[in-house]
Order: sequence, then structure tokens, then C-alpha cells
Amino acid sequence: MVKHDRTGRQHRQWLEEARKYQKRGDLEGMLSALLRLPPPLREELLPSGAALFRQAVREQQRRGSWRTLSTLAVRVDAEPGLVERGATPEEASATYWPLVWAAGRACDWERARRLWQPLTGPARAHAPLLAEAMEDWLSSEGSPTPELIASALERLPPVDSLLGIEPPNQRVSLPPPRSLEEVEGALLSLYSLEPFPVFAGRAETWARAAPAEVAQAIWELAGQLAARELWLRAAEGKGHTALSEPASLLARAVREGGAPEVLSAPTVQALRVVATGLAQTVVSRLEDAEPLCALAQAATLQPSAQAWVVQAVSGLRFEGAALPRALGLYQELLTRTANAPLWARAFLAWCEQNPEAPNAPGWLQEGLGQLVATEPSSLLSWLGGAEPSERMELIECVASACAPDLVESWVDVCWEGASEELRRELSEAVRILLDRSRMKQGGRQLEQLLRGARNIEDAERMLMEVEGAMEQVYSSMKLTGDGLRIWRRFAPRVLTYQVEFLEEAVRQASSDAEAWDAAVRYLEAHPGNTGHIEAIRTMELSGLEALAKRILERWLERRAAHVQALAEAVVAAGRMNTPCKYLHPVMEAFMRALAEQLPALHAPVVEQARALAHEHGFRLRKRGASRKKKAASTPARRASRSKKKPAAKGTAPRKESERSPPKAVSPEEGEESS
Repeated sequence: MVKHDRTGRQHRQWLEEARKYQKRGDLEGMLSALLRLPPPLREELLPSGAALFRQAVREQQRRGSWRTLSTLAVRVDAEPGLVERGATPEEASATYWPLVWAAGRACDWERARRLWQPLTGPARAHAPLLAEAMEDWLSSEGSPTPELIASALERLPPVDSLLGIEPPNQRVSLPPPRSLEEVEGALLSLYSLEPFPVFAGRAETWARAAPAEVAQAIWELAGQLAARELWLRAAEGKGHTALSEPASLLARAVREGGAPEVLSAPTVQALRVVATGLAQTVVSRLEDAEPLCALAQAATLQPSAQAWVVQAVSGLRFEGAALPRALGLYQELLTRTANAPLWARAFLAWCEQNPEAPNAPGWLQEGLGQLVATEPSSLLSWLGGAEPSERMELIECVASACAPDLVESWVDVCWEGASEELRRELSEAVRILLDRSRMKQGGRQLEQLLRGARNIEDAERMLMEVEGAMEQVYSSMKLTGDGLRIWRRFAPRVLTYQVEFLEEAVRQASSDAEAWDAAVRYLEAHPGNTGHIEAIRTMELSGLEALAKRILERWLERRAAHVQALAEAVVAAGRMNTPCKYLHPVMEAFMRALAEQLPALHAPVVEQARALAHEHGFRLRKRGASRKKKAASTPARRASRSKKKPAAKGTAPRKESERSPPKAVSPEEGEESS
């Protein structure tokens, strides 16, 4: 239930953010929030958001901003409705066309081929030669042979400078290197003559077709040239989108070349450049995450750089569109090293990306198991230094999505050296484990119940009948099996941290004396009004009314004749909706103490308690007034009043302050004069 509520709150927050950014006309902010939502929740904003998206594509195409269009292509690949929702076929085709070209220019061929699919039918119907040329260009990843596109080139109109049609650029066709001696000249010529995306694609093609020794030399030199290109672009102040191309080639060169030593230093330096260029330690855009993650994965292949890479990545937090790319990086790093801060970041990122997933992936659970076995102190250190919100989120995620025995071991190793505050938070993991055990037990009972259904309609009727009561049934269910084992293991440690543990201790108690001992221990840790009220309600719900009254007596005894303490008790009991049979004795004790104390206190809490007591029928009466019902007739009373003796000669009448102080009267004692 905790995880479900947190998921719903997160979805509502993202939806509100998307609405806010959409009203402002901020496309990037709207998309970042919108794409985090599950597809059904996007429907509200997709029609108007798609119109804003198509307008942005037209504007960026007019400006020739291909880098921005390549980023928008990534968004459409994740949510095609950004193009198609509410658009005519012509509008959708006009939007897909520049996105296909933008993805191709960025050498993102897989995405370009996916974006081309909606255009295939119209293109083949209206421009078959163009469709054939485009498909050849995409299938060859930007390097089609002249024979494949000759038919399309023949249809080009003649050169006419008045119409702005220029002859195609004549480029030198460079042969691939066939020996080690030819590698340097061929690659340097290619780098100087072609745009960088073309150079990257051609160098990769050469390396894959060359013998192993030549391929190794190609990757090493291509990686060095990619690092140079990245530094030049960074020096010119270009954004992270521009750094993605050289970073991607450098990372491929390291992986395909077997992590050569000559590329170790350039890779780490390039990673420093990319990390330093981040505006903050929170990475939410895919174009920022891509070069960072690619270089980090490449750098960690060098054992000497692993420690620095892990430390750098652990200091960053990924969110939104950057999460899928970051999870791939986390998984690769954690397979190479056990590091508590890195594992914690990875688990929080996975939980944000998959808020409804019931089980964490194996690599995260294996990472926790390794840390529990080898680095328990580092787990405790991270928990102790983390932000309270992040720490609590991690505890809830681990307890909800990891194997119970693994969660038990994790709580065990962290408990011993934890502070009191951290132990209170770790107790939440135990509570979630107990809830999971109840849900599993209740699921088995529900399954047995549904086996008696004769048909689908009968099963649906049964589900509707039990749905409303399931939560209450689960919360009051007595633990058995694994749940009982978990409770017996942790009960002595967690009893005093949550009232749910007191309720469980009372349910598991074999006698009233055992239940009372649990209540006393809980009250020693929670001596205030809230603790006593919780203990009373726990006993009441468990049917132990005698113990509830005993706790009430203990509560009032410790506050006897202390007006302000009793006033605070009355206010707390009223706020927590305490049953009247326990609330009224507290009010009566407060009113009696108030009647006996002169002068009366006028603290706000006292006035508040007095007003609450009046609502329940408690009043102050004069000490001399009779508690019996009126027996005499009205004339008799008047006669007795007329026969009052005058004050003795020389004796002054009693002053108001010398009279007896008022007493309290409860609703059961009847109405008295005040």
C-alpha cells in the first residue's frame, strides 16, 4: 500500500508539471514530465501537446536546427502520439520527414528506420524512386552505393542557379586502409575531408571489414581523433548534444578495440570535460546523459580508472528521460565493483523508473547481497549521510521489491551501528515485510475462496463482496509462517518504534500479562498522551477492555491534579477521536482539577480543553450545591430562602473570594448551577 500510494502521488505530480509547462508553452519541460507518465495518463495532454510539438518541429526545420530536431526525434520514438494525435495524414508526414533526416544526420540509424515506417506507404505510392533511395540510404546507414541511387539521381532537375538548385558536391572517394602503414593517412584524410558523422560511420565500416591487426589500429586512431573533436567542440561552448557524436565514437573505439591503453587517458579526460559541463548534479535530459554514460562505461573498462568513475557517477542523480540510459550504466558498473553509494543511486533510479514493479531486477538484488556480505559498514555509512527523504525512499523500495530474506539480512547488518533515528526508519522495512507476508497469506485465502466459484460472474461477485473489507482483514490478520518468523526475529528491536508493532505484539500475545508487558514497554518509549491513547485503542480493538482501563488509570495517575497536563491530555484525546468511555474520565479529571485550583489557569490549551469538555456536557458547579435531584417544591424552597439569618452584629459578610471553590460535575450527575 505504501508503494502504491507513493506511485499515485508521483504520477499526479508529473501530470501537474506537464500541465504547468504546457500552459507556459515550454515544450521541453512538458515532454520531460509527460513521458514519465504511463501511457493511459498521457491522454489528457496529448492532443494539445502534439499540436505544440508539431509547431516546434516546423520552427526548428525552418531554422535548420538539426541537433534540436534529433532530440525531438528521440521524444517521438518514445511517444508517436506527439506527431499523430489530432493531425491529418499530411501534417503527420510533414512532421515525420525532418525527424527522419535529423536522426540520420545524427547517425541514429535504428531510430531513423523506425521513424521512416509511417512514411513508407505514402512515399511508395507518390514517389517510388524517392522511397527507394531513402530506404537504400537508411539500410546502408548513410553510405549507399551510386548504383543503388542512380535511378533517383537521374530524375534530378538540371542545375538552375535562379531556382537555388546547385550541383552536388564532388567528394573524394577514399579507399579503406589495407595495411598498418595506410591506416594513419587514410583516417586523417577522411577526418579532414568529411563531416564528423560521415567520418565516424566510415571509420567503423573500415574497422569491421579490416583484418584484426588493422582494425585495432583504426579503432585506436579513430578514438584519438574523436577525443580531439570532443575537446574542440567543448572549447567552442557547444552543448551536450554536440558532444554526443564524438563521445559515442570514442566509447565504441574503446569497447571494440579491447580498451587499449593509448585511449585510457583520453577517455577519462573526455569524461571529465562532459561531467564538468553539466549545469548541476541532477541529469534529466537524454542528450546530457548519453555522452556521460557512454564515456563512463568505456572508462570503467580500464581497471586504473574504475574507482574515479564510480565516485563521479555516484555523485550524480539521474531522473526523467535520462533514467533508462543511466540504468544501463549502473548495471555495467555494479557488475565490476561493489559500491554502496553507487548501488543506492542505482536502486533509487530503478524505483523511479519502475514504481509499480513488484520485484527488483537480479543485478540490483545481487549487488545488495554482495554489499551485505562484504561491505556492511559502507551501507550503514550511506544511510547515515543521506538526505532523510532519499533514505526513507530507499528503505521503502528495498523492503517492497527485494527478497524477504535479503531485506532481513540488510536490516540486521545496519541495525547494530545505526542511530536511534535510523533505527526508527529501518523499522519501516520490517513493517513492510510483515504487510507483504499478510498480503501473500490473504492472497492464498482469496484463491481458495475463488476456487468455489462456479463461473466468471460468480467470481466477480465474490471479489466485489470482499474488496472493501480486504485491507481491514489484512491489517488484523494474525501472522503465520514466514511472517511469524520475521516478527519473532525483529519484535524485541522494533516494538517501540511504531504503534503497528504494539498491535502485532498484542495479537501474538499468549496471555493478558504478555500483552500488558508489551504495552508497558511501548509506554516507556512513548510516555506522552499520544502513546497512551494509541495503547488504549490497541487494547480496545483487541478486545482487552480491562487492560485498556488499566492503561487509562496509569495515564490519569501520572497527571493527577496537574491542570495543564490534563488539559493537554483532553485535547490530544479529542483530536485522536478517542472513544467516549475513555475520553470522559479524562475530561472529568481535568474539570475536577480545574475546579480545585484557584486562581484558574487561562492558558490556551486549558481554554481549549474546557470548551471541549463543555461540548460533552461537563460543567463546573459550586462546592455547596446538592448533588441530589430536587425533591422539595418550589414554594418550600422560596420559604427557606426568606428565612435566611442575617449576619451577626459586627461580622462582615463573606467575600466572593472566601467562598468554597467550584466543583466539577459530569453529564451523569445531572445539570447543576454554575
